[in-house]
Parts: sequence; C-alpha cells; structure tokens
Amino acid sequence: MKKQVVKNFGIIWAVNKKFFASLLGLSLLISAMLIGVLVAYKLLQTDIKQVEALNQTIDEKNQALFQTEQKLNFIRVELEVNNMSLQKLQTELKQVQQENTKLKETLTFYQSVMAPELTADGVMVDELLIEPTLIDNQFRYKVILVQTSKQKRFAKGYISLTLFGIQNGKNFSIDMKKLAIADSDTSFSFRYFQILEGEFVLPERFTPERVNLAVVLPQRRGQSYSRTELDYTWSPQVVHRE
Repeated sequence: MKKQVVKNFGIIWAVNKKFFASLLGLSLLISAMLIGVLVAYKLLQTDIKQVEALNQTIDEKNQALFQTEQKLNFIRVELEVNNMSLQKLQTELKQVQQENTKLKETLTFYQSVMAPELTADGVMVDELLIEPTLIDNQFRYKVILVQTSKQKRFAKGYISLTLFGIQNGKNFSIDMKKLAIADSDTSFSFRYFQILEGEFVLPERFTPERVNLAVVLPQRRGQSYSRTELDYTWSPQVVHRE
C-alpha cells in the first residue's frame, strides 16, 4: 500500500512537475515583487520625510529672508532720513558760514574804526592757531593776516612770535623763530590776505603760558611804519580770532 502511494505521488509529480515549478517560480516572483514594493515604500517614506524637512528648511529660510528684507527696508528708510537730515545740516551750515563771513567783515570794519590798535596800518590778524604735531613737544602755528582798508594795496612787513612761560621755576621768554625746526618765512606781502605757517619745538622743562604776536610794517614808499601786538593765552588747538 505504501509503495502504491509513493508510486502514485511519483506519477502525479511527473505529470505536474512543470506546474509545480511554475507555481514555485510564481511564488518567488510574487515574493520578490512584495519585497520590492516594501523597499520602494520605505524609500518613498524616506523621500517624503526628506521633502518635508526640505520644505520646513525652505519655510525657515523664507521667514529669515522676509525678516532680513524688513530690516533692510528699515535701514533704507533710516538712511534716507539721515541723508535728508545731513543735507539739511549742510545747508544750514553753509548759511551759518555765509552769515559768519558777513559778520567777520562787519566786525573787521568796526574794529578798524573803533579799535585801530588791533590793526597795523590796515593789516589785521584774522586768526592764530597753534596745534600739536605727532611728535612730542613739537607744534605747528598758522597766522592769517587780512587787509581792512577799502583801497587794497600791497602790505609788506613781517610777524614776530614770542613765547612767555616758566622754565626751571623762573619767568622765561623766547623768540619762536629760535625754536623753528626749519627756516620759516615770517615776512608777508599781500593785497587781500596771507597765511604764514611754521613748526617749532618747545625748550626742555619749559611751560608756556602765553603767546605774543607782533605785526610790523616797516616804513617804505607808500607805507608808513606801523606795529601792533596781541597777547594770547597758550591753548593749543584753540583758534584765536580778533
């Protein structure tokens, strides 16, 4: 009986061998397809997560860009306001400078009439400036001379600067020309105005207290002798005006 069953199974297998082989192949194919679908699904899920992460990053970048654009617009508005304020200040400064020039002209005229001792035959000191250089104990001076007379003629003469102060506990004075670093031309010859400049070094252990400026016009043809002296407190970087 057992042999008969085995024989029958062999006959069935022989007859349906191709069918079983096909069925096995189909099962393997379906399994492979299922595995492929599962892998594809997992990859798709991964891609979806990556896309979501990218979208979130893009949203964050867009938000940051929006905030940056807002700040930029605010800065642009602020710059425009500042430019308008700067232009307004420049206009006001120009007006003040023009008014100051007119006032100086008026002041010069009245000084020449009411205080002739401040001028030397029509020549007036408009400005004296003493300022430090980058070298210790070394200074630079600038003197601006102007003509006050209506009939402008060449004014010729020279200036003299003298320092007064304390050295070694005693009063001390010295001609600034002796302290000059290089030969400074202190003579002038001009019709309207002239600027005289030079540099000097203070003596050791000397504390300056004041500066005396003398403007001298020697007698010559068409010009009488005249001399005026002005005293200024020693205060570097302060513009002295008469």
